[in-house]
Amino acid sequence: MHNTSEKEIDAGISERIEAAIAAGIRQGQTEIKRRREEFRRRIVGTITLVLILFSCIFTIKVSPVFASMIRDIPGLEKFVDLINNSYDKGIKLAVDNEFIQTVGISEEHEGMKFTVQGIIVDDSRMVVFYEIQLPNGNESVLLDRFSLSDTTGKPMEASVGFNYPEETKQDSKKTGIRRGTADFQLVQGYSLSDEVVLKVNLKRPESPNSSNVPKEMITGTENTPISGLVNIGGTEFDVKIPIDRARFAGLQHEYVLGQSIQIEGQSITFAKAVVSPLRVSLYLDYDENNTKQIFGPGDIRLVDDKGTVWGNTSANMVKDHPVYHFESPYFNSPKSLTIEGSWFRALDKNQTYLLIDTEKGQLLQAPDRKLDLYSVTKNDNYTKLDFVLKGLDSTDKMMYSLGDGEFTDAAGNRYKEHDLHEIIRGYMEGSKPGEQHSLYYIANQSYKQPLTLTLNDYPSYIRQPYKIRIK
Repeated sequence: MHNTSEKEIDAGISERIEAAIAAGIRQGQTEIKRRREEFRRRIVGTITLVLILFSCIFTIKVSPVFASMIRDIPGLEKFVDLINNSYDKGIKLAVDNEFIQTVGISEEHEGMKFTVQGIIVDDSRMVVFYEIQLPNGNESVLLDRFSLSDTTGKPMEASVGFNYPEETKQDSKKTGIRRGTADFQLVQGYSLSDEVVLKVNLKRPESPNSSNVPKEMITGTENTPISGLVNIGGTEFDVKIPIDRARFAGLQHEYVLGQSIQIEGQSITFAKAVVSPLRVSLYLDYDENNTKQIFGPGDIRLVDDKGTVWGNTSANMVKDHPVYHFESPYFNSPKSLTIEGSWFRALDKNQTYLLIDTEKGQLLQAPDRKLDLYSVTKNDNYTKLDFVLKGLDSTDKMMYSLGDGEFTDAAGNRYKEHDLHEIIRGYMEGSKPGEQHSLYYIANQSYKQPLTLTLNDYPSYIRQPYKIRIK
């Protein structure tokens, strides 16, 4: 464990971290909702990084067909650049093939107007094109808690990533209009009805000096007060969106694979793949008799007959039965599709926990020397554990969130991690490549020491090339 005085974070990185907290992660924020029997945990920091990474890697040039199509649809003509800069190849193909539905439905509250201009939708996914109109063009507004439900109010479980509009553009400041997209990827077992309700919370920012702002929302990564504005409170908008299900009925195809591979004595089964217009979903099963806990693939990719790689965009991380989602080549009608890769993250099952004495600030048990306890910081109502990971493989691009959301004290009592919502979950120091920090929060109370945290991921690897044919 290191002393607080050693924590000198690169100034540029620190500023970006603070800005991300203050803005409520304006761009690329994602919240994963697991199945109801699973403990729900926030992994905003990790998934935000992943979504931003993919948006950088898979930027696509606008085709003449695409540009013409969007510009001819009232309300959607302004979204050309946004889709071009932010979305995967499958979304662009869907638009090229007229797979977009216009909506044009609004709701107004407190001088703010939220409009759903259009959607791209199939059985597995829905991309929403939205506008926010503000009474003052220079005003800021923050987005929070995008969710879907049916018309009875029953929530629909899905991962959601949203791209926040760029407030700095001059036309946005003049008109007071902000444009963005929300991307819902449904969990298996959920489907969209003829009408769904989109819920979104819009927040006007307040000064950190306001008495309405909780202290934990104005504390940076290293207990540094954040300058600028933070978000608090909010106004909820509920927009009913009609869905023309006939447009995508019967377009989804399932391929039963049932192929198993052995990597360093561990059995991994590629169970099935589901191909739809907006995504390809790959279902994996990890053998319960494996001696290692497999956390996930490191370099998995979907490749068509022309050698085009379709990116991995998201995942439903159900233990031992994960589902990985990829960009869809559906409208390209590829002759073949294969899943390829060479390594997985895995750890001996008797090493998948951390033992920590939070009172003494000591890490008593860890899988290996990659992990250390960097600091323990006590605030008014929670304690922050800062873990540092070093020596990651150069091909490992993961941003790790280590704990599974629960922990146990020495008396066997179970507790949930303290949920701070928008507080950052991890960070990297610009001057230290191959090193990253994972943050974990516990409520301030008396625990019988030491505490045990179960790992939900770790940078330990098993390697062997594999290639699985889908079609």
